[in-house]
Amino acid sequence: MLSSEVGDDLTSAYVTRVPLLAGANPYVTLYDGDTPTGYASLWQVDWSTHGSGSVLVVWTPAGLRVVSDDPRLGAWIEEHFVRHFDEARALPSWPAARVERAAVELRVDPATGAYAAAAGLTVGITGPLDARPFAMADFPLRGASHGLSMQIIPCAHASITIDGRAVPGVPAVTWPGGRPSSSAITTVHEAWSM
Repeated sequence: MLSSEVGDDLTSAYVTRVPLLAGANPYVTLYDGDTPTGYASLWQVDWSTHGSGSVLVVWTPAGLRVVSDDPRLGAWIEEHFVRHFDEARALPSWPAARVERAAVELRVDPATGAYAAAAGLTVGITGPLDARPFAMADFPLRGASHGLSMQIIPCAHASITIDGRAVPGVPAVTWPGGRPSSSAITTVHEAWSM
């Protein structure tokens, strides 16, 4: 086969993508035994088709809260991404969201973890165990193929508090094949395309 034919074959299989978002998305699910007690998704959006800013999504059996300094961005993050992730879909329920406008303090540090605070909610993710790149050219989300790349940092510890009261539970940490896996993750350099 001629090299120009190889190029033609590769070109015909290539899917052109449009950038959607760049930033970071640390997240955690807390468990009491096998029962999920809390879930949080923290978004540091450096750039997106819906603007930039911070979003904090927190679920407990008592309900769902979405807080953002930009409610339009917060609604898009919850609707397009969070509610469709495996972690959210595995929860017993995911009610309709109402976005609260409030300043979100968010720090993401690959060496130490992540911290977010807004409107009586705080989330901490600490104790990095590993750092590894992740990329998926065909990540199914909302019935459509998305591109996703990021650095994943599984962490040992996490907490969620609501109005000063700690949500019970801890992250699930396992070591399959000697490699750490956790339900508490810090991500950096996260990029989505469609």
